Amino acid sequence: MKDKHYCTECGQSNFNHINTWLEELTNHILPPLKLSRRIEGNFDILIEKIFTITRFAKFSADFTKSDIYLRSTCFIKEMEQRGAAVCALRTIFGFTNHFKMMVGGKTFRFETLPTADFTNKHSDKIVNDKELAKRYCIKGHFPVAEGKAFWFWQRGKAIRFGRQLGFPLVVKPRGGSVSRHVTTDIRDEVQLKKAVHHTLTYSPAFIVEKFISNASILRATVIDFDFVACIQQVPANIVGNGILTIRELIDRKNNDPQRGEPHQKQFTLYRVVENETTTRLLVGKGYDSETIPQKGEIVYLQKDPFLKLGGDVVEVSQSVHKDNIKLFRDLAHFFDIRITGIDFMVRDIAVSWKHQQCAVLELNSVPCIELHHFPSSGAPTNPARALADMFFKYYL
Repeated sequence: MKDKHYCTECGQSNFNHINTWLEELTNHILPPLKLSRRIEGNFDILIEKIFTITRFAKFSADFTKSDIYLRSTCFIKEMEQRGAAVCALRTIFGFTNHFKMMVGGKTFRFETLPTADFTNKHSDKIVNDKELAKRYCIKGHFPVAEGKAFWFWQRGKAIRFGRQLGFPLVVKPRGGSVSRHVTTDIRDEVQLKKAVHHTLTYSPAFIVEKFISNASILRATVIDFDFVACIQQVPANIVGNGILTIRELIDRKNNDPQRGEPHQKQFTLYRVVENETTTRLLVGKGYDSETIPQKGEIVYLQKDPFLKLGGDVVEVSQSVHKDNIKLFRDLAHFFDIRITGIDFMVRDIAVSWKHQQCAVLELNSVPCIELHHFPSSGAPTNPARALADMFFKYYL
C-alpha cells in the first residue's frame, strides 16, 4: 500500500514540496549573496560551534556509504587515498551532506562536493536557474530549446504559449534537478494541462519548451575547464535471450545488487518501475509479461530515460565528437564554473552538434559524478580524480 504522504517523483515526503516552493520563491525575491572565501569559512565555523554547543549536530567520521550521496563518497574515497581525513555532519535526524576535511595541515568545509565557487565571476544562481541559464546560453550563441518560464499564477498564459509554440513539448520546474516533476513528449493540450499541474506540486515556477523527438539525453561533466566525461541515459529496458519471459527478465534485472531504490543514497542505478507506460509500450508491440523476446531484442519499459524509472547509464566518453567536447568546455568557460554537469539533448553524440538538431537543457553546479564511476555499461571514467586535482589546485 502506497503512503499518501510520499511523493514517488521526489523519493521524499510530500511535505518536502513546501520546502521546494519556499526555496524557489526565496531565490527570486532575495538578491544573490556572494561572500568572500574567508567570511564564508568563518560563518561555517560559527554555525558549527552553535550546533555543537546546543548538541543539535556534530561532525563524525563513522558515516557509511548509505549515509551520504554517492557522488560525495566517490570524491571522499579519492581524497582519503591522498591522505585526507573526512567527517560528516550528523544531526539528531541523521547525517547531512555537509563535510569537514583535514588535509595538508588545514581544515576545509564543503557541501556535497567542493566547487571552488569562490573563484567564479558569477553566482551559482545563473547556472542552477534553468531560465537564467537558457538566457545566458542564448547570449553565448549555444544551442537551446525554444521555451519560456512562468509562475504559478500564469498557468493559463503558459497553456496558450505552449499551443503557439507547437507540440511536442516539455514542462519542467524552473529549479531542481534529477528530472523531478518533469513531463516530456507532451502531444496535446490535455497532457499539457496535466503536466503543468504536476510540476506546480513541486515548484511555483516552471518552464514550457520544445521537445526534440528521436533524440537522447546526455550528461557531460566538466571539471576545471579540461576534464570531460559523458554518459547517455537510456529508458528502462530488458534485453531478450530467447529463453526467459519479459517478467523473468525484469525480475532478474531488478535483483541486480547494483540497483536500489531512489531514496537510497549509495546507488546510481535503480529498479525498473512498472506502470501504465510499461503496459502501453508492451501492448503496442503485441507483448505481455509472459512474452519471450528474441535473443538480443531490446524491449523498452519506459519512454523517458529517467534513472528513477530504472533507466540505464551508458558511458560514451570515447565516442563523443571533438566539436561536442569543445562545446562542453566552452560552456564551462562561458559560465566561468570550475565544475558543472551539462544536460544535453542530441540525436547522435558522435556527430558534431553543428550538423544536427540539439539543445543544452540545463547546467548543474553540483553534478552527479557517480554516473561516470558506476555506469550500467561502458568503461567507467574517474571525475573524482579530476575533482581532487582541482581541489589541490584551488584550495591549498
